[in-house]
Amino acid sequence: MVDSRESPLKNYKKQLIKKEYKDYIIEPKIYFKRPFYRFWFMFIEPNRNSLKKVEINKVLFSLKEEQYRLSSLVFEQLSIELLKFIYKKDDLLTDISSYWDKNSEFDIYAKTKSAKYILGECKYKNRPVTKAELIKLKQKAIYSNLIVDKFVFFSKSGFSQELYKLDSKNLELYELNDFKKLLN
Repeated sequence: MVDSRESPLKNYKKQLIKKEYKDYIIEPKIYFKRPFYRFWFMFIEPNRNSLKKVEINKVLFSLKEEQYRLSSLVFEQLSIELLKFIYKKDDLLTDISSYWDKNSEFDIYAKTKSAKYILGECKYKNRPVTKAELIKLKQKAIYSNLIVDKFVFFSKSGFSQELYKLDSKNLELYELNDFKKLLN
């Protein structure tokens, strides 16, 4: 289980908070160490009755619909490992995980040994990542009051020419070929 890095809404017992946040609860996420458990609780357990009734087509449809979520989580975990590997040489990562709060959710939020903050997104889609997604990520970071020194994207399908042409020292782009580094 992983806890959110979000600060509590109340710093002291009698502190007043906005009405819309009174029912808000900071919740942890559960990560299964073994992919089989994730598969079981995403597909088998919710479809147990259909499997008992031998409604295989219903289960296969569910599997096809949810396959993206299962694959994208694995892609996110591999992206975190690649980022750790890359930063191992220059500026070691001291903290890396996903980040979520009441405003937004981010695939990767990391801190380096030199106190630089990295915010990243993992896009396991059949289309290239565009500049618009970078702008959206920057806006979400501002909305969540996050300190960000560098933005990072991991993409299954590459990046738009517009994004490649950006001459930015605070942007890193990684494609599927970059994951070969993890095999060495």
